[in-house]
Amino acid sequence: MEENRTEPAAPHAGDPSQETAAARGPRGENGPEPVSGQGGAAAAGEPHVFPEPGAAASGGGKQTASGKDGNAAPERTEGTASAAGGSAAPGGAGPESAVRRRFPTTGDLFAMLGIALGAQALVGLFGLLFSLFAGHGANYNTMEPAALGRLVAALYFVSMAVALGGLLYYRRVRGGRGRWARFSTRGLNPALLLWAFVMMCAVGVVLEPLLALLPELQINVGRGFWTILSLVLFAPVFEELICRGVVLGSLRSRYGVTIAWLVSSLFFGILHGQPVQVVNAFVVGLVLGYVYIATDSLWAAMILHALNNAVAYLMLVTGHANTLLIDLIPGRTLYVAVYVVALAVLVVSGYMMWRALRRMKEAEKNRAGA
Repeated sequence: MEENRTEPAAPHAGDPSQETAAARGPRGENGPEPVSGQGGAAAAGEPHVFPEPGAAASGGGKQTASGKDGNAAPERTEGTASAAGGSAAPGGAGPESAVRRRFPTTGDLFAMLGIALGAQALVGLFGLLFSLFAGHGANYNTMEPAALGRLVAALYFVSMAVALGGLLYYRRVRGGRGRWARFSTRGLNPALLLWAFVMMCAVGVVLEPLLALLPELQINVGRGFWTILSLVLFAPVFEELICRGVVLGSLRSRYGVTIAWLVSSLFFGILHGQPVQVVNAFVVGLVLGYVYIATDSLWAAMILHALNNAVAYLMLVTGHANTLLIDLIPGRTLYVAVYVVALAVLVVSGYMMWRALRRMKEAEKNRAGA
């Protein structure tokens, strides 16, 4: 007796119902990756401990993975990525998506620091050659102060523009995506700006015993309009775009708000070169970094940076560039009282900043796990 056999039908080419899991490719261990911008800004409604920084740049509603409009992100399909402030990895685990997940590594941070310092060194070399051909020799101090101010402003602008362009190019090549700088006038909270400026002044007082042990600051940036322009406009804009924009934003997207805050401040300090400036700029960078994170806007950080540099310029032109507060206050008792008050302000404010950052970190974890 002949047996009836039914041959299984061949899968129809292009029929999605017949595709195997292997043909579709891996989707990741934990499902589709959340879409984020520059590390994901803190939710607009998230309270900040001290002082109240106001609404974040994203608006009044809680931000979801889709971006700024508060709508839930649509289900992602293979080979597509949401455009709400960042590029999601494709469905397949190809080399490009792996690079995007890795950036920034420790090696990337050293490379970015090398780009920033290298740009300054290269442009500084051209400035030295110009000084030699102009007959001033290798010593800038022989130049007239106003002329030196023009030269320093030009060299600084070019070096920082090259550094910023190089960092953005490197970030793109390494897979960094999304917004790298955020601006919003809604982040200009007068109470926050006043508190931050007072805290930066307190930092200078508290650090005096340590700074007195370090070599004195050796810098000559000239005098006049171009020096003011360099210190109060060029420096705040470029350094905030680089340190709080590119560096902090890139770190936050992978390591979270706390690590980004600390490491970007260290990057900011090292960028200043001289030991006195490295220590002071690191601690000031912690204040500026917190203000940027709390307001989700670089405007506030730039304003504070400009105020800090303006005070430094006033001390420079009055001959007090390396003068400590203890040298200006007549009487040991009064100085001790001022130091204790500054230390109290720094400790209390620092603790409240840390608590606020931990809350932001927990909020980011909850959004990532949602």
